[in-house]
Amino acid sequence: MMNRKFFALATTAAALAIAPAASATTLLPGATGVAFSAFNVATQGTLLASQSVPGVGATYTDTMRSAVYRNTLGTLDFYYQVAVSTITSLDEINDLSAFNFAGWTVDALFSSADIDGAGIFTAANNPNLDLSEAVGDTSTAARSGSGGVVHANLGANGLEAAGQITNTYIFRTNATGFTTGGTFTTQDGSTVTVPGYAPAVPEPATWAMMLLGFGMLGFGMRRRGKAQPRVNFAMS
Repeated sequence: MMNRKFFALATTAAALAIAPAASATTLLPGATGVAFSAFNVATQGTLLASQSVPGVGATYTDTMRSAVYRNTLGTLDFYYQVAVSTITSLDEINDLSAFNFAGWTVDALFSSADIDGAGIFTAANNPNLDLSEAVGDTSTAARSGSGGVVHANLGANGLEAAGQITNTYIFRTNATGFTTGGTFTTQDGSTVTVPGYAPAVPEPATWAMMLLGFGMLGFGMRRRGKAQPRVNFAMS
């Protein structure tokens, strides 16, 4: 009985260690046209790293902001925002992308507010200049087939003039560690790329929890295979 209880606890712990962070919109590999869910700032958690990097492209210059937060669920959120500085007339920044998310669960969230006060992110300011386009937020999320690249496709809310700023797009993951080995890009036909943050391999404590669960699973199966047959004695 004690072995059975310990086995149940160990496997539950391992499952929790690799469970995805809860959210309304999970972005699966290969997905396109997925609506972002509204970000709940109460789950924001603690800032771990941030950067604001100027980008220079063939037809525009911009400021590319990114950050990593450990949310209140204990996993990592990756934040991205773009502010256009200069852009060629009739051009439009229509996509921002982040790389190195393969193998992770990713939820797509957004906020149009200033979610970090005196920090690097600001309120969105990308109104539609073309009156023939739809009004309101038309951004959608997408993910490459391998799962490595996540996108915010800006739709009618593309950046068309100096001073415009996108929403803050937040990709919530089940990762607990991160690296600076990722990249962050914006596109309008040409591409601007700057260094970015990306989920890292599981931390040692997470691996230990997973191995414990798998080890106990194997132990339980071996015990079951070696169980001795029962002998029943009839009452005379």
